[in-house]
Amino acid sequence: MEYLLNRSALLRQAVVSVVDYPLADDSPRVQTSHDAALLSLEHAEALRLLMAAELAPSAAALLRCQFEAFVRGVWTLSCASDSQIALLSSAPDAEARERRELPMLSEMLQALAEKPHLVNMVPLLMEMKQHAWAALNSFVHTGVHALDRSRTGFPLPLAINVMRISNNLMMMAGQNMAILTGQPGLQGAVITLGDAHADCLLVDEERCRAMEAAASTAHSG
Repeated sequence: MEYLLNRSALLRQAVVSVVDYPLADDSPRVQTSHDAALLSLEHAEALRLLMAAELAPSAAALLRCQFEAFVRGVWTLSCASDSQIALLSSAPDAEARERRELPMLSEMLQALAEKPHLVNMVPLLMEMKQHAWAALNSFVHTGVHALDRSRTGFPLPLAINVMRISNNLMMMAGQNMAILTGQPGLQGAVITLGDAHADCLLVDEERCRAMEAAASTAHSG
């Protein structure tokens, strides 16, 4: 696990370094999407530190936060109305309006699924929601899985899967940040980081199997 944590830290450094360019413009849409991507990376870093501190149930709860921050960032760029962008750019003093005007995760995923340029990404997000969401919700809301893992310990295979899923999301957030710079070829540069860091990522043929194993392990407690 220590090796995976160290490799995950190096992956984060590499992603941040590659996308270290100014944003393409200073529009609220681009800035808000970037803010959400940065928050997703922050959750990923916090998740890694919690894993290193052997606080895996809290790390698992953060995986849901990381996922939702990433989806919010992509939705903001590709789907949000100008009114929704204005709301997300405002100070947090309109809670009722936020509940009324901002979509939940399932609605954001449905909106993203209607965008042709996201055809390769959305199935991966849907897959994660299908296979891991119930367990992640339990960790966030202090359900059966969270309490059981707190009492009995967090299985190493599950911890490894949580870290790798987090790293995959971090790569995807990096790609979105690359798009926001407007720099030609920068998204591809982020993607190629996966070759050098494949040992801390879920590769395509493993992804569904690992998520199912994570959910199964959580349900078995």
